[in-house]
Amino acid sequence: MPPIEPTNDLQRDLSQALGELQGALRQADAAAGAIQSLLPRLAAAGSLFDEMETLIRAGRERIGVTGTAPSPAYARPTLVAAPSAARPTPVLEPAFGEPAESSARDQAGGDDVAAAEEPATVAFRLEFESQPGPLDLRTVDDAVGEHPAVRDVALLDYDGRRATLKVWIVDTARPAEVQDALRERAEQLFGTANDVTIVALEDVA
Repeated sequence: MPPIEPTNDLQRDLSQALGELQGALRQADAAAGAIQSLLPRLAAAGSLFDEMETLIRAGRERIGVTGTAPSPAYARPTLVAAPSAARPTPVLEPAFGEPAESSARDQAGGDDVAAAEEPATVAFRLEFESQPGPLDLRTVDDAVGEHPAVRDVALLDYDGRRATLKVWIVDTARPAEVQDALRERAEQLFGTANDVTIVALEDVA
């Protein structure tokens, strides 16, 4: 008669393994449910980040900041120039056999041409102030530089809403002419959202 197999131990092991499998399946199902419940919150968080990025980009555009780090300084180099002065004229040595008086006369004629090409200039201060929003410094610089009497512009001070410029114009023009021309175009240049005042200080260069 063949020996009887010990089936009790096998059944116990199979039952234990089946129970562990069922427990693992229940845990997996619970984890899947938790992840499913988090999906709407993750989507909402992504939308929030997109809105924040849009607001930050719009804010930078309003204050004229194009780089990665905002800065109150002027966004591009401003030419700082002194009032025009007569350029030194090189001393020309007379050619062999040519009298020195002829060379001196030619040099004097060259000075007259240089003086005719470079008209004299006068300098004054021009102040801009924007309320309640920020002042676009690039627009200010472009608007002043477009005036036909302006020869050079230098930025003296800027704090976001106020800017002080030093402006050189030909001596045949007046600072009030530049001020009035800019005031007439203020709404076109800066829009209607902000009130921009423009003042020319003729006695302060």
